[in-house]
Amino acid sequence: LTDVDLQPLAEDCLRLMAPQARDASLRLAFTPPGEDARGVLADRTRLKQVLLNLLSNAVKYNRPGGLVSVGARREGTQVCVEVTDTGPGIAPERQRELFRAFERLDADDTDIPGVGIGLMLSKRLVELMDGRIGLRSEVGRGSTFWVQLPAAALEAARAAPPPHEAEALPAPPATAGEPDT
Repeated sequence: LTDVDLQPLAEDCLRLMAPQARDASLRLAFTPPGEDARGVLADRTRLKQVLLNLLSNAVKYNRPGGLVSVGARREGTQVCVEVTDTGPGIAPERQRELFRAFERLDADDTDIPGVGIGLMLSKRLVELMDGRIGLRSEVGRGSTFWVQLPAAALEAARAAPPPHEAEALPAPPATAGEPDT
């Protein structure tokens, strides 16, 4: 485990997910973390894998024209990274099933790709980094998956400019034959 700067990591993950989001007519938004929430103690590669999985799920299980957002905040000695979507949400009685291997809830009845091991693997990776993972969800409103990891003080974070308001990534371009709005 090493000190990881969340801002460039999250920006990289969002850049990688932008084509899939554009294809699904989704917007991606990023709220840069404040100085006190920028650094976490983690394995950078594994944390990137977890964030990409959460972002991929947020894109796959969202609604056309929806939003996927990423943000982080300090909670005592921990930093909480959140990936929020505007999808259908998950009923409380089904939420415990999500972190089980090969569990896709009702996704097997759709054309959504996947085998149902991403969240289980993410949970194990986060636990190996001395963290926790979970979700908050409301049917009809969407879901927020969160990862809580030990905070780390970054030299780069101290020299960083103050955080901005949520920065929305550009909307998907209009396809040929459609008027620009």
